[in-house]
Amino acid sequence: MQSVLPRLAWLVLAGAGCCMAREAVDRPNIVMFFVDDLGYGDLGFTGHPTTHTPTFDKLAFNGKVLTSWYSGCPVCSGSRAALMTGRQYVRTGVPGVFGPTVNVGLPLNETTVATQLKKAGYATAAMGKWHLGQRRMFLPAARGFDQYLGIPFSDDMGEARATSCNKTCESDEATKETYHMWENYREGGFLLKQDGPNANDPGGDFLPLVHQVNGSTTVLEQPLDFTTLASKYKAYVTDFIEKHQTDPFFLYMPFSHVHTTAGNQPQKQYAGCNFKNSTKRGMFGDALAEADWIAEAVVQQLESLKLDKNTLILFSSDNGPWMVQGKSGGSPGLHYGRSSGYWNVGKGSTWEGGIREPAFAYWPGMITPQTRSSEIVSSLDLFPTLSALANLPLPDRVYDGRDMSDVLLDKGASKHQFLWFYNGADPDGPHAARYGQYKAHWKTGPGLGGCTGCKQLVYDPPLLFDIEQDPSEAYPLTENGTIPSDPVISAVLQALKKGKADEMGKMVYGKLVAPPDGPGEGKDKYGICCDRSKGCDCNGKPSNEK
Repeated sequence: MQSVLPRLAWLVLAGAGCCMAREAVDRPNIVMFFVDDLGYGDLGFTGHPTTHTPTFDKLAFNGKVLTSWYSGCPVCSGSRAALMTGRQYVRTGVPGVFGPTVNVGLPLNETTVATQLKKAGYATAAMGKWHLGQRRMFLPAARGFDQYLGIPFSDDMGEARATSCNKTCESDEATKETYHMWENYREGGFLLKQDGPNANDPGGDFLPLVHQVNGSTTVLEQPLDFTTLASKYKAYVTDFIEKHQTDPFFLYMPFSHVHTTAGNQPQKQYAGCNFKNSTKRGMFGDALAEADWIAEAVVQQLESLKLDKNTLILFSSDNGPWMVQGKSGGSPGLHYGRSSGYWNVGKGSTWEGGIREPAFAYWPGMITPQTRSSEIVSSLDLFPTLSALANLPLPDRVYDGRDMSDVLLDKGASKHQFLWFYNGADPDGPHAARYGQYKAHWKTGPGLGGCTGCKQLVYDPPLLFDIEQDPSEAYPLTENGTIPSDPVISAVLQALKKGKADEMGKMVYGKLVAPPDGPGEGKDKYGICCDRSKGCDCNGKPSNEK
């Protein structure tokens, strides 16, 4: 009997646990799909005619499409700082972009949403592009995540391999890239003065695939293999869900896709063998289809474990498409800034094409399916929203995001009176803002990489659009620096003027301070490196698979 009783007790407790599953609203699981450099016009559910995104489209149509979701910054690191902290990126001190060998990152006194959710007993994991600092103290495992698998920065910040899908031949050797993005970031004011290419730190030469778990950080591959990356991501996220099916969990999935790569990859894009040349949209479409496939595996795992009704899935992008990359860079859709007079209105600009993102929320039984909302929401809102859903009070500091759960659950409107859009490191305040149905621009300029003859322009009063009626920003309500006689528009401009003055009066721009060097760190030794004696090349020469 002594050997049977413990087993019986375990069975009783296990049975009780099965019957005592958490209610949907009790610390729901959270999955955040965050695709890199994806434009508003790139998804099936936003109208692209040849994109193949059946999983994203199905979730969107069976959930709530959020048509007015805005990024927290028009480029990579700033947008992720806003998402993770609920605070404007300029408030945290984060620049638009961190390079792969810089000695700073998201300040250590900033609380991430993962750290916040740990207070409510959440298991936390991140997969994909981190881009908030690559030194050990800045990586996900030190910022509230139990585990991490991914590329700590953008796909083009180092060369990679791509194993051939043709088993009869070897991959071609890399061709050195003649163009690099650093000039674009610096010209746009998105880069720290001390940041940029560092020929003396080989940690910036080759892309690493980094794994963190149980306090250990491992460089699995360097240069990593783009051909097998998605399969590794898929296995990692489905395993995490299975292992934590009885816990509330937060799975943050900032996809490495569909950011362009260094120049040694064909068309600066990549996909595994099952997706290469699989779509009508070319290499960009193949990469996006592969991201959709990873998402499909997540949804299938949630459904098979009967977790779907207790899981909120959110989807968006970090910023608009990098339009200078041509067909490899995505589409802004109808958010084309038609009155700008130039074509480059995507990533790096505060035209709608640079900051208004495709988005949806899916939560069976909680979010009304087949619905849409044009209420103003933002990546800044993730922190306060998830805090509210987990019944956690906000830490005592300034937050720029607002709890958007009322919008998601059909209980109320957006809590943003104004939503401010900063750009670069400009100390003169926000470049643009949403205010109800209106969008105001105090400064406009082209997206990252510029365009011939394009100029930054300053407006006083601001350039104003009725963005609900005119999402392409084609028909300004103010022109030639004059205040319209229309009393409604005059009142809007007065409200914006006062609101901007209040915002600038309260904004404190953060400053980055590099933490002391750790073991093995120092000048030219901040980049991630598998083995410095091998020049950070532990897995063979960078290559491409045509």
